[in-house]
Amino acid sequence: MKKILLLLLPALLLISCEKNYLVPAGEVPEWLEDRIAETEKEIRSDPNSSLNICAWVRYTYEDDYYYEWINLLSSYWPHLYNQKGELMTFDSMDIDKYYDEKCCKQFIWKGANYIDGIED
Repeated sequence: MKKILLLLLPALLLISCEKNYLVPAGEVPEWLEDRIAETEKEIRSDPNSSLNICAWVRYTYEDDYYYEWINLLSSYWPHLYNQKGELMTFDSMDIDKYYDEKCCKQFIWKGANYIDGIED
């Protein structure tokens, strides 16, 4: 019995130390909850959808939250939205500065086949 416990203890420690990147539901803006619900509906209707390899990520920049829609198949930069759900462009903010200074990555939603780290 002691041997089993000794073998299970390291596994339990590793599991308990796993980071939970998903943002609590109360911190997700309503516009984003709606987009996620629509995405999940599309995935249910087509389980082979490429949306399964996408993710929504939240970053902090200049004391505000920004949200990126990451599509691993797209060669285009992630679509960037502010807290109000407005698409941010080079005209609306210094995107290069944002990408240099953003921090505190937290996943909000990940498709079932999303591969962590591939977009970094």
